Order: sequence, then structure tokens, then C-alpha cells
Amino acid sequence: MRLLLYLMRHADAEAKKPGMSDFERELTEIGKKMTQRVALGLKRMSIEFELLGASPFVRAVQTAEIIREVFGIEKEVLKINELIPGSDFKLLLDVIASFHVGSLFLVGHEPYLGDFLSWVLGLQRRVEFKKNSVACVEISSFVQSGANLRWFIHPEQILSLIEGGTKLV
Repeated sequence: MRLLLYLMRHADAEAKKPGMSDFERELTEIGKKMTQRVALGLKRMSIEFELLGASPFVRAVQTAEIIREVFGIEKEVLKINELIPGSDFKLLLDVIASFHVGSLFLVGHEPYLGDFLSWVLGLQRRVEFKKNSVACVEISSFVQSGANLRWFIHPEQILSLIEGGTKLV
């Protein structure tokens, strides 16, 4: 089974305050606005996905909710514990496979997303996700090194697509 997997790093979040857990950090207003613009750019690129999931951390769920709103998706955002930083990559891949869908959009964190992407692509060097960056990976086999990178795009590039109207996929 072939799967298109979109991976996105959450948007800009507030700094951790005394007594606040990392789990609770929310998006900044700038982060919310940037995600809205990036989501519009992704929609303009004509990407499609069957399910939308996120790490249960507040900032990742908020990022995914903005994606859901822009794309007009009725289904709730799935909260996926295996996207929590430090989780086992094989467990995340097993969860992804268990959905039995052709396309999936996930929102997570750095450095976990970069490490996972490197692992699933079989790369020696780690890929770095800037905030709001998105990767599209085609998974042909649910094992380490079982995927190919279709594209990787930074938010600035996505925003330039809004003005230019170019379609990537």
C-alpha cells in the first residue's frame, strides 16, 4: 500500500513560563496568522489528505485546527501520542500504517519530526524543520528507509506560491 504522508512542524508558540508545562504552550498570534497563510498556500497547491493528526501538545493541535478550518475538514483532529518528542519511530510508523488511508497530514515538533523524516528516508543526516515547514513523503513500505521524499517546503516558499499561483503536486 502506498501512502502520501505530509509532515508539518507546528507554528510559533509562546515561551515557556514559570509553572507552565511544555505541553500547555499555545501558538502566538503571529503563529496563528502564519499558519493560516501557510494553510491557504497548501490548499492552493491542491494537496489532499484523508486524515489530519497532531501531537497532543496544545501548539500542535492548534496548528492542525487551523489547517482543518482552511481545508474545510469536518473530521476532528486526531491526537497521536506517538508524535510526542522522544517516541519510538517504529511505533509512529505502525500507527500511521494502522489508519489504512492513502494520505495523511501530521503536525508535530522539532527535532522529532526531522529525526523521524531522516529515519524513514534512510538518511544519515537529520532534516531540519523550520516552524510551519512541510514535507511530503511517499511511503511504499512501512519500515525504516521505506519512503521517498516528494518535496520539502519552507513557509516563505509556500507564501510565495500564494502570490504566484504555482502548483507543486
